[in-house]
Amino acid sequence: MLEDRVRSLCEAEKWTEARHTATTAVAKAREMHANSPEYATELALSLEVKGDLSRQMGEIENAKGDYLEALSMLSTDGEWLEERGRLSASLAVLWDHEENSEEAMRCYEESIDFFSRLDPPANLDIADLSNNLAFLYEEEDNFDRAETLFLNALKICHEELGRDSEETASICNNLGALYQKAGYHEQAQEMHNMALSARQVSLGLDHLDTSQSHANLAASLADSNHFNQAREHFEKAITVYEKYVSTSKTDYATVVSNYLQFLKAVQDEKTAAVVEKRASKMLKKA
Repeated sequence: MLEDRVRSLCEAEKWTEARHTATTAVAKAREMHANSPEYATELALSLEVKGDLSRQMGEIENAKGDYLEALSMLSTDGEWLEERGRLSASLAVLWDHEENSEEAMRCYEESIDFFSRLDPPANLDIADLSNNLAFLYEEEDNFDRAETLFLNALKICHEELGRDSEETASICNNLGALYQKAGYHEQAQEMHNMALSARQVSLGLDHLDTSQSHANLAASLADSNHFNQAREHFEKAITVYEKYVSTSKTDYATVVSNYLQFLKAVQDEKTAAVVEKRASKMLKKA
């Protein structure tokens, strides 16, 4: 009831009232817990709601304090796994946002462990957290661990949501980027092809994410000397991005720049000049 009440106040942009509601609930739960330790769970859950509100309002330190206190209130004997998983995940996201990789990784790992111990496991939460954690390992050039996490997330999404879901496509895209970075071009192309196929089904041919997959696949094909196929996907990517150049100016410019580098590398100066001229006009209009 508290969560629903605070959420409805936030949706109505009644932030002061939302803060008052959450703070009052925590104070009452704290008083109940002081008189009877059995109310620890109620205090923890009210702290979580207050922490969520603080995070939404940009009060990150307050949110972290609420989440940490809430975790300390919950039993560690195998109960409250879902709640502890949520709290650890919330902390992980905050640490991740602050680029504190060590704390973020610890909290992601803890959250994955909690959700894995549920019966049945919270597989989609595990997939989402594994995807986030994989990025951190990738930043540390720990390819093997990042690959394992991405593959586990991909397996879950494929089984739970299907091969053409947006979530499956997103993880295929992330895994393709990892393989590309590591120089495994064939594996990268396989993943980007899977992402492209899924996005064409779930999002349509003219969606920006579909265009991103064309661009990523083009770059991978170019690196493995499949020049005709690379050109085809670069052009498809640019055709879609041109439709959204006013809202995706930076992405459009990046794809054009990559295509120009490719054209100059294959010594197609004539096409490069045409592409550069058109892109310049499009960017000026934007």
